[in-house]
Amino acid sequence: MRIRSVPPWLIVVTLIATAAFIALTVIVTTNSSLAFDSRAFAIASDLRAPWVTTLAHVVTTLGLIAVVGPAGLLVAAVLIALKHRPRAAALVAGGALAWVTVWITKSLVDRPRPSRPLVHTTGQSYPSAHAANSVGWLALAIALSVIIPARGARIAVIVAGALVALFVGLSRVYLRAHFASDVLAGYALAVAMYSIAAIVMIARPHAAQLRTVEPDDTRLRRASL
Repeated sequence: MRIRSVPPWLIVVTLIATAAFIALTVIVTTNSSLAFDSRAFAIASDLRAPWVTTLAHVVTTLGLIAVVGPAGLLVAAVLIALKHRPRAAALVAGGALAWVTVWITKSLVDRPRPSRPLVHTTGQSYPSAHAANSVGWLALAIALSVIIPARGARIAVIVAGALVALFVGLSRVYLRAHFASDVLAGYALAVAMYSIAAIVMIARPHAAQLRTVEPDDTRLRRASL
């Protein structure tokens, strides 16, 4: 059986996402207001129109865990049926880790929501759970790419997943449900969690193989004595 090693790019993505989340958390917790957040709200205000607001209300629902969660479980079930269990496990574990760490961070940072929201909001603002959940669409697309034979179709599915995540995040700022920094932190935290889950699932077979090989090597050394 061929044992895959963890791709270096996946480790780099994990480190960058983790560093970005830590940096954003430090900035948010040490500054009462950010010019970046104010600028984002100003741009959203300039773009405001009835049809855009209606569209934003629709798009933002794609960041609900009640929407993303069942979709992820369905894709995981398909992957398991097609013998891609590590991918299925990474998808589910990554989503669970992202959800848990988002709510832990919310309770620790306890950042108030923006004023005058255009949609119903509850709880703390940082980081955006909708943004973190929406990364699940990208993770789902990447997980599905293994069963899509055409390269162009794989790229299209992954781009579509990334665009859904992007527009969900933009909708949260447009609707004044979150600060832009909340959204970026949600993205960074979720990417880090999904990447960690993927690394663990890739590394597990390699570690198991090493445990299997080591006793054989020991026996060979003893036989040569």
